[in-house]
Amino acid sequence: MKNDIHPRYFNNCNVYHNGQVVMTVGATVPELHVEVWSGSHPFFTGKNVFVDSAGRVEKFQKKFATGYFSQKEKAEADRKAAIAAAEKAAAEERASNKAARAAAAASKPKKPAPKPAPEVVAAPAAAAPESKAEGDSAASA
Repeated sequence: MKNDIHPRYFNNCNVYHNGQVVMTVGATVPELHVEVWSGSHPFFTGKNVFVDSAGRVEKFQKKFATGYFSQKEKAEADRKAAIAAAEKAAAEERASNKAARAAAAASKPKKPAPKPAPEVVAAPAAAAPESKAEGDSAASA
């Protein structure tokens, strides 16, 4: 075991509940103070008692007594309605843009299709006698 890397361990850590020692365990702290333990929890004692030291139960009851879920459902419905309205507006805009492009294309005068170029047939070249061509060049030299 390496030195100076492990926390100090207390074999006799006292666990306190409401100021009384309820058990002794091993831990990294010399004493623990708990709000709930198996001797006070309704599941283990069989008593139906609210265990609330920080007002959590009242906070929960207050939160959900005011129609919390109906408010969330209304907000969700409003959000969905806003999305649907935005999608409808976008679809209408796309349709109007498409119609405008079609009207613009219809109003443009159409250019006549280009006529195909006539085929050019090469006429056979007049064949000059080679002997004359040779003779002319020899005579001029």
